[in-house]
This record gives sequence, C-alpha cells and structure tokens, in this order.
Amino acid sequence: MEETTKSISEGEAKDLILEYALENRERAISSQEIKKELFPHFDIDEIELLFKKIQNSVDEIATIRISTYGCIITATGITKIYLEQGGFTKTEKDTLELNRKETEKGLIEFEKSIIDLRLKKWQLKTFWWIFGIAIIGSSLSVYNFINNLMPSKNEVKQEMQIEKMESELSKMHTLFLDQKKVDSLRNSNSEKGI
Repeated sequence: MEETTKSISEGEAKDLILEYALENRERAISSQEIKKELFPHFDIDEIELLFKKIQNSVDEIATIRISTYGCIITATGITKIYLEQGGFTKTEKDTLELNRKETEKGLIEFEKSIIDLRLKKWQLKTFWWIFGIAIIGSSLSVYNFINNLMPSKNEVKQEMQIEKMESELSKMHTLFLDQKKVDSLRNSNSEKGI
C-alpha cells in the first residue's frame, strides 16, 4: 500500500480515506488510524488537513469531528454515492481539464492578439503609401475627365480642316454641276446645228 500512496494526488488521497471509512462504516476512524493503515509516510498534520478539506466540501460527504486531540471520520449514506460518481478524483480531474482548456483558450487569444498587433503595425506602415497612391490616382482621373470634356487643340484644327475641305468639296461640286449645265447646253446646240 505504501508504494501506491507515494505518488497519489490530493483527490485520490481523499477518496482513499472515504473508501476506508466506508469499509469500516460501523465505527469512527481516527486520523492516527488513517496514518497507520493508509499513509504511513504522511505527517499527521497532512492527514488532518485532508480531513478538513473533506469537511469543507460542498456536500456533507462524511461526518467529521475535529478537536485539539485529533480528527475522526465516519461514513454516511452520501459517501458511497459520492465515490460511485467518481469522488474527489473525478472532481480534481475535471478541475484540471477546465484549467487546461482555459489555459489553451488564453494561449489562443494571446496568439490572436500578436497577429492582430502585427496586422495593425503593417496597416500603419502601409496606410500613408496606399493613401498617397489613391490621391494621385484620383487626381489623374479627374484631370483626364476634365480634359475629355474640353476639346483639344488638335480636334479644333481637325474640325477646321474638315470644314475647309467640305467647303472646297461643295465649291467643286457646284462648279462641276455648272460645267455640266454648260456642256449640256452646248451639246444641245451642236445637236441642233447638225
């Protein structure tokens, strides 16, 4: 029994005390008897501390009397039910699992905050560059828009050349029509004269 008690947790030690009290239900068990039978390598003060912790648990798992002369434990009807549900060992494991999950959650939140911090630093470094490029781009697009609204000098020259060519073409056309009329008159006179 001594080999198993050297490396047990507090919850397992409390459960061993409750199991021993349950086995000897007809009588009260003292802290000296627990030391002698279960935990010979423990100090009597350590065993009495375990008794106090059992007494201070949520439910009244066992009847415990503490005096200046020693501690006495007696199993009750709840003791067996509590041990069947896992006892202090289960409670201790649940607490450790909860602590592990909270630690893991805290670690994830810490890593997330580091990533957020890096992102904020990057945004701070690149914001003004991107803002400057956006201002330049929008200025160029406004400039191009205004330039497209007003006709350029080349367009004005081209329009003048087109108008000049159109007027010359219309003059040539009228000249051609006039000459055709004159030729048609000549042709009609010469046909009559033949």
